[in-house]
Amino acid sequence: MSGPTLSRFILITCISLISFFPINILLPSFPALSARFDTPSADIALSISLFTLVFSISQLVAGPLSDKWGRKEVLLGCITLSILGAIGCAMAPDYLTFLLFRSVQAMGCGFFVLGHALVEDLFDEQDRARVRLYYMTLSGSFVALSPLIGSWLQTTFDWQGSFYGFALMALGMLIHAFCILPSRAASPHRAPASILGTLKAVAANRDFLRYWWIAALVFACYFALISVTPLIFMDALKLSEYQYALVLMVYGVAYLLGGVAASYLQKRMALSRQINIGLGLLLVAGVLLTLVVSFDAITTVTLLIPMLISALAVTLVRPAAISAAMLLFSSSAGTAASAGNSIMFLTAAISSAALAQTGTHLLLTIAVSFIVLSLWGWLTNLRVGR
Repeated sequence: MSGPTLSRFILITCISLISFFPINILLPSFPALSARFDTPSADIALSISLFTLVFSISQLVAGPLSDKWGRKEVLLGCITLSILGAIGCAMAPDYLTFLLFRSVQAMGCGFFVLGHALVEDLFDEQDRARVRLYYMTLSGSFVALSPLIGSWLQTTFDWQGSFYGFALMALGMLIHAFCILPSRAASPHRAPASILGTLKAVAANRDFLRYWWIAALVFACYFALISVTPLIFMDALKLSEYQYALVLMVYGVAYLLGGVAASYLQKRMALSRQINIGLGLLLVAGVLLTLVVSFDAITTVTLLIPMLISALAVTLVRPAAISAAMLLFSSSAGTAASAGNSIMFLTAAISSAALAQTGTHLLLTIAVSFIVLSLWGWLTNLRVGR
């Protein structure tokens, strides 16, 4: 990559990384948060679902505004709001105030959607799928590795450390975006006259919705599993914060390897076939997890195997499905990405909230979800173009 191209890629990757930072970096701090606010761990897990819900809605606003006002202006405003929310969380005197500032932070993190739009703006059509695959793989690996950072922050600075760390990273990204993006850096195409009209067009395009629904289904599986891992590994299996972080580090390595496999396949087959392969792997992960639960063979190793297979599945499916969807609305990338991301994160928020309430049946519910959603995704992909 040339200098300017690399700088743009770094910005887009950072947008993806920093948006997931407030979710996964906080996972090792669940026990500390529970003790600090005298709140059960299950309720702390629900705060992740609340964050994701507000996050998904904020993306529905940020994307269209960036089409109208410019990517740079909206990006800088959202980053500033997320920094204020993070600092407020760290200083919250009670759980209600904490949730309030978590919502503010989530509203600011709506800038995540601008990563997809900037790929459409800043890269040629033949490079977009590759760029999206690379930055999603890096961000997915970071998501899995971030609890290791969170464990260090928890040990060194207590639970507030993750919020101050987020604020510092976000400030660095704000400066980077301010320096490299021109003012009103919206799409190279003219923004549509009516955002509402574009949303109607997006809602009416069945293939667009189908591709994003496939991405939503696999992301729901990934997010539901990753958001309840503290309950499984720390509460049930009694792993320490550091041991738990190491488990997710292995998961992150699998995500990276999945990105390498996806890059290889992308050059040799159609996106639809790559999606089907990934969905097949998700089905295998669900079957294996069902067997582990059914035979009461639940250990760290036996749980890691289906987790690693599911990581490979998500890496294959999500970038391919999103790239195929975004090709249909390149001229309104911000609005299209916001609509698609809202579908994806609303699905993840609802599914993770439901899973957190299943109690002793948590793992079996996840396993069945993998099977059902993979089959649903396969049927949806089969209907594309019809």
